[in-house]
Amino acid sequence: MINYHKILEMHLQGISQRTISSSTGHSRDKIREVVNQAKAKGLEELTEKMTNSRLEDYLFPEKSANQRGYYDPDWDYIHKELLKKNVTLKLLHKEYEQEAKIQNKMPYAYRTFCEKYGHYGKKYKLTMLFIANPVKS
Repeated sequence: MINYHKILEMHLQGISQRTISSSTGHSRDKIREVVNQAKAKGLEELTEKMTNSRLEDYLFPEKSANQRGYYDPDWDYIHKELLKKNVTLKLLHKEYEQEAKIQNKMPYAYRTFCEKYGHYGKKYKLTMLFIANPVKS
């Protein structure tokens, strides 16, 4: 996923596109595209509310999942629900599918849903503790 916030933050600090490219791991063409789009939209400062997904929707609305007819899940809600006992991604995907149908939008397939949640979950660096049952002799 492209780190729009980091790219624009560094650009607004006057850091060169070459340095931004090496710091973020994105190509110089991608950096140039993001910076030029931000200039075209008149973006001159960043706030905390400007997340990567919001920046992507603002700078590149044609790439938005909503534009393609997909229903975008509330990843914060999904993350909080997963912390509860006996809640699985499969269960949350079923709920998401029902909600998408109510909104007359197309739901993501289960595999895509899991991949997108995986990208979202990376920012929390989630791990899960597994306790092995001791073998009784």
